[in-house]
Amino acid sequence: MSGAQFWADRVRRYGHTGWSDAAVYAYDQRLRLAALRQWLDSQAFPAEATALDFGCGTGDFCALLAERFGAVVGCDLAPAVLALAAQRHASPRIRYSADAEEALAQRYALILCVTVLQHVVDDAELHALLQRFAAALQPGGQVVVLETFASGTPAANGYLKRRTLESLVAAFAAVGLALRSQRGFYHPGESPTPAFLAYRRRPLVRLLSRLAPWRLPRVRGWLERLGAQAADADRDAMDRAGSPTQWLVFARSAA
Repeated sequence: MSGAQFWADRVRRYGHTGWSDAAVYAYDQRLRLAALRQWLDSQAFPAEATALDFGCGTGDFCALLAERFGAVVGCDLAPAVLALAAQRHASPRIRYSADAEEALAQRYALILCVTVLQHVVDDAELHALLQRFAAALQPGGQVVVLETFASGTPAANGYLKRRTLESLVAAFAAVGLALRSQRGFYHPGESPTPAFLAYRRRPLVRLLSRLAPWRLPRVRGWLERLGAQAADADRDAMDRAGSPTQWLVFARSAA
């Protein structure tokens, strides 16, 4: 898995651990949160249930989970990332931890893992992590994953490995977690929606995207507002069957 220093450097450079293009991040993060909120609305977790956001980054998903769960653990490798998460999303319901062993020693009704497994490039390490996920789930608990998949041979670089959908589903099955649902999600480069393309073509968005790396005052805020407005109007992003990016829900048996 990519080390703590990699993520600390990334959050220092971009202010988060997501897309390096600020305009893409503003749009994409809004849609990711909307997709998770929509799924949570379809569930019936007890008010006292506990959730884990594994690889929580700067805490946006922890804040959303804290609206629905009695307690949330946000786990990330980099203390610098967690410090920013705690600053942005402080809540008595959220506890942040850089200790994965400690976090996975608890039991959860839900484990959320957003674009994290693709950064576990070693297959044996992935298997060990999924075993820990399975052991940390309560009976009937679920793991929600967002991943981008390879269409053929798995592709890897130094910090990321795109597996095939079939291989990841098999890896979960090997630890006793079955795929319960699957939903395609747009990808800004490989499965963009018309609304996203229109947003990216806007002259103001293009200008702000070029200015964002300079950390000029208010640029990020303007992009966040423009990205949120455009993403909220996108009606095609949530059900993209042919997209390489997929929301997957795995569950263990209730026995």
